[in-house]
Amino acid sequence: MAEHKLPYLSPSDADFATMRRYGGFYVDKTGLFRDLFKTMQSTLPNPPLLRSHRFLARPRRFGKTLLIDTLEAWFQGLSPGHRLNPEGHTTQLNGMPAGWTSPPWLWDGLDAEDWHGTHGWHPVIRLNLAMATAESSDDTHACLQRHINDAILIWQDRSGNTLIGAKAPPDASPGQLLTHLARDLAKTYNKQTPVVLVDEYDAPLVNHIGTEQPLEPAVKALQNLFSTLKDDANLLYGVFVTGITRLTLRNLFSPANNFDDISDKPPYGSICGFTEDEVGRCLAPYREVLAEMDPRLSDNGIQSEWRDLYNGYRFSERPAAPRVYNPFTLTWGISNVLEDPDCLSDAAEGNWPSAWSDSGNPGLIYRLASDIHRNFPPTGTTGKEGRVHDLGLGDLENPSYNEIMLDTGYYTWHGGNETPAYLNFPNLEVAKSWARDILETGRVKSEQHSLVVGDLVAALANGDVGAFCRRLEKYLYHFSFHNMDSESSFNTLLQSLFLQTGLPTSSEKSSLGGRSDHEIHFGDRVYVFEVKFNQSIDVAREQIRTRQYGREHMDRARDVVAVSLNLMRTPDYSGLEYAEDNLAELLAESDNNTDGGGPYWGPG
Repeated sequence: MAEHKLPYLSPSDADFATMRRYGGFYVDKTGLFRDLFKTMQSTLPNPPLLRSHRFLARPRRFGKTLLIDTLEAWFQGLSPGHRLNPEGHTTQLNGMPAGWTSPPWLWDGLDAEDWHGTHGWHPVIRLNLAMATAESSDDTHACLQRHINDAILIWQDRSGNTLIGAKAPPDASPGQLLTHLARDLAKTYNKQTPVVLVDEYDAPLVNHIGTEQPLEPAVKALQNLFSTLKDDANLLYGVFVTGITRLTLRNLFSPANNFDDISDKPPYGSICGFTEDEVGRCLAPYREVLAEMDPRLSDNGIQSEWRDLYNGYRFSERPAAPRVYNPFTLTWGISNVLEDPDCLSDAAEGNWPSAWSDSGNPGLIYRLASDIHRNFPPTGTTGKEGRVHDLGLGDLENPSYNEIMLDTGYYTWHGGNETPAYLNFPNLEVAKSWARDILETGRVKSEQHSLVVGDLVAALANGDVGAFCRRLEKYLYHFSFHNMDSESSFNTLLQSLFLQTGLPTSSEKSSLGGRSDHEIHFGDRVYVFEVKFNQSIDVAREQIRTRQYGREHMDRARDVVAVSLNLMRTPDYSGLEYAEDNLAELLAESDNNTDGGGPYWGPG
């Protein structure tokens, strides 16, 4: 590594100043700040922001904390005596107090190099609410109090002014403490109003979703804090909040309705994550070194494998939104291959490391999929029928499975041009992780999981639906009852397996009659799947027939096969019922003949 002089890769590093000082790998996102923090036209110093309150949701390990760290350096630079700038080198920011610095090396070579300083200097109140989670939701109020008191102590130490926050009453709420801190900082620093940066805003609440803990105490404590961000807008220069889910957004921000949610706005789709172009340009030196280390790793082939494994996230149903790579899993995989000969050999054979299980949020998903034994709504949505933006407390206690899967990065948006937008796994890494790490109970060996995909593909290639279903049923027996207890969890497993086949596939495929659960293309054959859980095979067949699923394929010289599945799962019995029909014959049946014309098998 050293002889090639590559920027060091540190996937877990979220310290912007350290990266910049020591030449770490950093993909420049500061160009997006031009619009994100656009100011009003003014000849006065430190002109106000056009939009002062912003919110961004992204899955874990997508660089939210690094973004927050970059913004902290953007608005206030480095504190007096900062370890990375002992020389005190600085450029002048309007209103910057003595001892504070904004060294040129922070922004050298970045888009922001020539225009950093537009906003002047502002003290930053930085909160990470992952540090304020409580074992009991009743303790959320006290945890938030302690966390903001810690922020007060930080500013007392930085400023040398022990009176900051001192006038707050002993029983002050988290919101009151924040108000005192903001007001005192503005007084201390000659009316330079502070910026509030909040990371993991939803952590104190997400920690309890899907458990027996009542949510109301945590909701009320957080609402008190976030209402302050609205009420004290005149005391603040700006507010930027990040988190994993948007599920809690309306519950917590309803008192603070001045937040602009940029989570699904295409211009900000790549503010966290790497675009295809950024990977092509910024990681080119690493691909060259890898190709030198093992001739089997060709430059073009490497990026193609990265794309299949790590790319694919699109945070809006609108097709104009960019697709991005997971920055953590991509750089984690590269660094492991560069440093570990065994990983290098595996990568040369097409097996790149996967870190999704460590970087996603399986805890919440697993609780919803297993611990509370809830039957979920049907998998997949179209763009028009997708997110629910006006949520009540009941929606938090019984959350939308699809929205949780989308927010946590297990699902992402696809389609939106020729076909309506729909949800599916973003890439192979996530699809494999779902089946291997979330649904499996530890009784299925990894080699069994890898073999099942090949067996399913072979059955489809031979047109043998019976063999496909019998192999699938055998695989399902390995899963715990409570890990496969709903139509949604069964559908999600099928999505995962179909994506891993590498065949053209879509889930929740829209047509005039509705959405079939899955379609998969194999040469000149199309399979149309309808899935049921604890119902009957006739219900699935009738739905395909009456809603005319797959009709659009019948005039294209293709064999179109309707596959009806019904997973029976009770504490005393498990079995997969399945039926195969020629789609043309099924659709031609009369309305009062639902018994069908295709062969039928019971449990395999």
